Amino acid sequence: MKKIMSLIGILLLFVACGKQAPTPGITDTEILIGNIQDLSGPMKELGAVLPAGSNLYFNYINEQGGVHGRQIKMIVEDHQYNPQKAVVAAKKLIEKDQVFCLYNVIGTSPCEAIRPLLAETGTPLIAPATQSGSMSDLSRMAGDLIFHTDTGYDKQTNILGDYILNIDSNAKIGLIYQDDDYGANVLKGAAEVEERTGVSIQKEAYQRGATDFAGQVGNLIKGGATHVIIAGVVKEPIIVMKTAAAMGYAPQFYGTSPTMDHRVALAAGPAGEGFIAANFAYLWNSDAPEAVHYRELCAKNEVPEAYMGMYHFYGYITAKVLVEGLKRAGKNPTRQRLVNGLETLKKWDSGAFPPITYNSKDHAGNESVILVQVNEGVQTVISDWID
Repeated sequence: MKKIMSLIGILLLFVACGKQAPTPGITDTEILIGNIQDLSGPMKELGAVLPAGSNLYFNYINEQGGVHGRQIKMIVEDHQYNPQKAVVAAKKLIEKDQVFCLYNVIGTSPCEAIRPLLAETGTPLIAPATQSGSMSDLSRMAGDLIFHTDTGYDKQTNILGDYILNIDSNAKIGLIYQDDDYGANVLKGAAEVEERTGVSIQKEAYQRGATDFAGQVGNLIKGGATHVIIAGVVKEPIIVMKTAAAMGYAPQFYGTSPTMDHRVALAAGPAGEGFIAANFAYLWNSDAPEAVHYRELCAKNEVPEAYMGMYHFYGYITAKVLVEGLKRAGKNPTRQRLVNGLETLKKWDSGAFPPITYNSKDHAGNESVILVQVNEGVQTVISDWID
């Protein structure tokens, strides 16, 4: 009898050990993901457009039967472009809502602020909506859980600096940058340009949410800057270029990738003519395969024309990266299997980004840009892909 009881005990222990704890955000029918946007702060327009683009693709996948039979559902929280509020939102999504992963959280400082929570809970962050090169730095906390899709600001600044100096070796370069983690990554690139070329870059900071750039523009005029890089989002380049025009100042303006939105050209008008911005993906209105598919889905779903553009398309194409990871995570996904699945991408062609590669030593995804210039109010690609 004792022998039988011992065998039963061993069997019960084996069964108990073989059982896995439920994976957060995963049911037989659903995959729940979390997104944190600026829904009511200085970038609230983007907070509406980005998730709408993501849901355009998620809905397309759901109509095809979902991923391994599960429908994707996304919860969006508001951080008002505030790092502290991003932490509160992330805690709510991870601890209360029990999301499977975080996705497309916008802003460099908000993404940096939630690193400890990602590390503590083992929650992956896929396609953070920031181009900061710090997102793919595996030496940083939770670096193994973050998968970047975009070329870093530091890399972009290097590329823009070299482009300017190739055009004019005597150029005096100015830089207007956001004084936070976004700007810190831009400054890293600027320092690399200075060290490599011996050229000094005039740097003018602004605070997140600023709407007055007269001081920065005035300083650039005094410094004699002939080429000015604007490291902002959408409204900052518009205001800077209009302010410069009003002050009779006409340098060649450039922008990091967040400024590569057609609304910049529309709102800046004549002041924005000739503006050159870096971009890490094909244009939404190009002939790239996924850009064509995007426009077809926009037409089918009657997406308002005002929504269509870089940021809406960005939400769409980053959603495709997440879906590919979910597929590779298998029929019984866990957070670790999502990480492992994404790390199998090798020169994967999304039809929107340059080929993406991830592995255990590289979560950068993409490290090249194309340059796009406003010509007669229309964005025009003026370069091949630049590494």
